[in-house]
Amino acid sequence: MKIGFQLLILIAVCFSCKDENIFDLSPSERSAKHISELRKELVEAPYGWCVIYFPKTDSLLFTNVNEQITQSEYRNKYGYGGHCFLMKFVDNGMVEIIADYDERSRTDSRISEFEVSQNTFTQLSFTTYNYLHSLVNNQFAASSDFLYTGKDVDGNLVFRTASYIEPAREYIVFTKLKSENSWVEDMYKAYENNRFFQKMKNPQLIIRKADRIYFCSDMQTRVIVDDRDESSKKRKEQEAYQRYHLFLFAKDPYAPHGWPKEVVGLGTGYVGTSEGLTFRPGIQYSKNYVFYDFQREGNRFVCELVKVFDPYSRTERWLSKHLAPGGETTGVIAEIWDKSEH
Repeated sequence: MKIGFQLLILIAVCFSCKDENIFDLSPSERSAKHISELRKELVEAPYGWCVIYFPKTDSLLFTNVNEQITQSEYRNKYGYGGHCFLMKFVDNGMVEIIADYDERSRTDSRISEFEVSQNTFTQLSFTTYNYLHSLVNNQFAASSDFLYTGKDVDGNLVFRTASYIEPAREYIVFTKLKSENSWVEDMYKAYENNRFFQKMKNPQLIIRKADRIYFCSDMQTRVIVDDRDESSKKRKEQEAYQRYHLFLFAKDPYAPHGWPKEVVGLGTGYVGTSEGLTFRPGIQYSKNYVFYDFQREGNRFVCELVKVFDPYSRTERWLSKHLAPGGETTGVIAEIWDKSEH
């Protein structure tokens, strides 16, 4: 009993010391500390950062594989995808940026100014124009002010913006580049993987485990461009910039003219990465069967799910095998391929 009482006192003293350390600093000193820490983290990354930014996502849009989709919804309810930026921060308040928009933006860097400030959150602001600002509009709803929320389990920097109160409506993650060559090579690969997927004329998705098929799309959803049809060309261009794809399956045979009676599907935004594609909020078949990161394997993109235990949250995460090669095998695989090649 005496030992137990002593342990309780020791624990109380520890927590008291911890609280005293926290409040040793004044509010202005704590703010300055947070600003200094984030600024130092950004500037001292030796090769810069890969920034994946999805300005607006909808975790409920086209995520119910049993819900019927009408032709009107298919044409008018698409969501939005993401973009890849590489950034190098310098202590003098300047940042160099390239982007995956086109051939020029991926090689021709832009220099702008940044600031780190403190209010409710520690805030990273891009204060002069760069590639990011082209998404700051009513359509894409991006922001040039990022609110720092901390690090994820892999040590990446996670941000949000003031645009949304609800969780999971945007995705902003900074990952350190691994080598000096990453600046050129990673952006080239991300751009090419994105373009390779966009050039697929009839991309299809299959989700399977061994011989069991959970979902297999079969409908043509990409626009076949006719140079004489301006509306077709415009829609194709919008699809490429909007970066959202919907995989559809017709439960009944195709209607010879018009939309099939029973159509279901799964949709999500995407962006190219150095390894393949990232989908956010993910291709969501079920609670555990959510496919985010696909590795490019030849002419296909593949995501094989493995289970990984997170000791910090004491929960199990399902990740793509190429990101966690030591994870527990599940046998659940999603593949994307171009049906027009068969």
